[in-house]
Amino acid sequence: MKIEIAQNCGFCTGVKNAVQLAYDTLKKERGVAVLGDLVHNKVVMDELEAEGLVFVDSLDKVGNMPLLLRAHGTDVKLMHKAKEMGLNIIDGTCPLVREIHKYARELEDEGRQVVVIGDREHDEVIGIVSRLHDPCIIESPEDIDLCKLKQRTGVVIQSTQRIENVQHILPLLLTRSRDCRIINTICEPTRRNQTEILSLAKNNDCVIVIGDPASANSKRLFEVSRSLNDHTYMVAGKEEINPAWLKGCASLGITAGASTPVKLIEEIVTYIKLLNGDKKK
Repeated sequence: MKIEIAQNCGFCTGVKNAVQLAYDTLKKERGVAVLGDLVHNKVVMDELEAEGLVFVDSLDKVGNMPLLLRAHGTDVKLMHKAKEMGLNIIDGTCPLVREIHKYARELEDEGRQVVVIGDREHDEVIGIVSRLHDPCIIESPEDIDLCKLKQRTGVVIQSTQRIENVQHILPLLLTRSRDCRIINTICEPTRRNQTEILSLAKNNDCVIVIGDPASANSKRLFEVSRSLNDHTYMVAGKEEINPAWLKGCASLGITAGASTPVKLIEEIVTYIKLLNGDKKK
């Protein structure tokens, strides 16, 4: 079986920076607190927890530990409360997400109603809208009718949004406002990975996407590939691979989400080669 691994897969710069910041801080501190997942990958979180990262569900449980902010961004009200409490805040927010915050405020300062195309329950979107006065969140074309849009609007996009979904939403938005300014804030790794998955899905019999179930960008890659290739599967680890998937598969495409560590990708590739009878690692 031929195996084609995506050229661009695994940790994006934002995730890499946040994880490295956690390790660097843990070298200096006995414990570091984080609200929720620093990044959306259980393997990475388990390893950081073993090094002393402490997952808390409220600021009251941070104590004397530094508070590390997640890569996806944080609700601004929570940040203000943490500062009022005198907590030592270490910002692990992805620079590209911070740019979206800046663009969203810029659009609002122009007197525009800000439309955020993204998943309303996702940490990143929650962080973006928390900085705005009258935002409208649109997940799908159907949501447009639920928003009372003003005549002057501005659009930012969740950095890991599926490009096809955005392409369906934007034309409809343009018919609902007289003056609409759009800033494409889908990050470069997402655009690159979603473009590459098109080729993998079309040119291989089967595709495996490696990513945590909580990872939005991994799920997007799976959705794009599955829409083109029914033999697309998503796994968080090698134990989830069903050998039956590979029967009759002459070529296999492999990619991974932006929160997936390289060593996990290598481990799964090695496992698949062994399943295929290739004893070489």
